[in-house]
Amino acid sequence: MKQELVRIYSMDGIEQPGILYTPSNDADKIVIHVHGLNGNFYENRFLDVLAKSYTDKNYAFLTFNNRGRDFITESLKENEFTIIGGSLERFKDCILDIEGVINWVKEKGYKEIILEGHSYGCNKVLYYYNKKKDESIKKIVLLAPCDIPSFVKKFLSEEEYRVAKEESARLVNEGKESELIDFSVMANGKVAAGTYYYDFLPGGENDFIKYIDGKEGKSKVLNTIDIPVLIVFGDADDCVLTEPIDVVIEYLKNNIHDCSIKVIQGADHSYTNKYEELANSI
Repeated sequence: MKQELVRIYSMDGIEQPGILYTPSNDADKIVIHVHGLNGNFYENRFLDVLAKSYTDKNYAFLTFNNRGRDFITESLKENEFTIIGGSLERFKDCILDIEGVINWVKEKGYKEIILEGHSYGCNKVLYYYNKKKDESIKKIVLLAPCDIPSFVKKFLSEEEYRVAKEESARLVNEGKESELIDFSVMANGKVAAGTYYYDFLPGGENDFIKYIDGKEGKSKVLNTIDIPVLIVFGDADDCVLTEPIDVVIEYLKNNIHDCSIKVIQGADHSYTNKYEELANSI
């Protein structure tokens, strides 16, 4: 397995550093990993194990920073820095990030793509495929897909939820979408009013994984996914399990046509100490 630090650009020019892992033999197949909210291309330790697993099977593996990396950070845009991060990003802009990466791997000669997302990255991967239906994307891997509004509500007190909802609505109506409000789910305790209002409350563009709707709930976005999907999560994952595990499993099976689900016993949201089992499942 070879490793190379790469610099890839989103469609609007934001530099997205990452690592490209390649097998010893030439490969025209690649897995593109999209990290979750406030993540980055190297933080999750399971990535090391997945890189070896994929390259052993003659797949290249690419993990990169998207604009939701860390909480608030500087990213290069052309020759100047722009302030971005998970506290400031808008979900819909994931199209710009993922399309830039897909164009890059195609230029490198890769013909078969598997899109893989972790946590919030699952929503981004599904959203991208639903919008683009790129025929080079053959499969999707979802690692710990979340019902985002339900996740947010679960980890906020009723008072925090009420205040954040009212404050974000007020600031958005005043044209102050970038102003920060208190948000204890983020480790920095802050989120932009527009990010919260448009992307973390029910009804946003990323609100299409809705375990809260129950086993028979229907998702227009999930029902459009027409390629094989593998979903892997742990039975100790509080972020995924905003509803009982049987509800989550049946909801996903009822909405994704070609869907395989693997539940790893004892695995949390980061698959701590379960990396090999995760790799073997995939």
